[in-house]
Amino acid sequence: MIKNITLFIIISTTFFISSCSNLILFTQEIRDDLNENNLEIEKVQFYNSKKIILKRSLSKEETQIAKGVIRFENGQYFEEIIIPKKTKGIAVCKGSKYLRIAFELGENKNLRFSLNGDSEYQIAADTWKNDFGCINYDTTKYYIIPGSNNTLLLVDKEHISNYEKKRRVVKGRSVGR
Repeated sequence: MIKNITLFIIISTTFFISSCSNLILFTQEIRDDLNENNLEIEKVQFYNSKKIILKRSLSKEETQIAKGVIRFENGQYFEEIIIPKKTKGIAVCKGSKYLRIAFELGENKNLRFSLNGDSEYQIAADTWKNDFGCINYDTTKYYIIPGSNNTLLLVDKEHISNYEKKRRVVKGRSVGR
């Protein structure tokens, strides 16, 4: 009996903590609402739904100038750039079906998130091969490693609901009333 009560408390606590998150998926519907309300997408705070890892192989000479974490695997040097889950980002460029989100300062240090079949914005690459996505980041070719390829954009639902509360639908007026 005590085991059942303990298990119930653990499950309830986990459910409560996970339901307290204010982050929701950024969808085309939310983007359309922003546009209808003349709100600038550049002023929206974005977050990534999963950890993103960008990786590239280095020559021995490049190991001296690499800016990320350098790893030695199977006789080769690699540089990794890690963007932890729920890192803040801002839109730095937009198209009708994509957004470029920067999670750090710097020229060309942004990732493209494109509209997917579920009307969500998912990390995109120039090419994909075996769940590795090839991109240009900070003028260098990197690969989005598997696991990061399903990363979606999130927004704070509190921020989104603030502008929805200001919206109202007018029913119209009849003659004589």
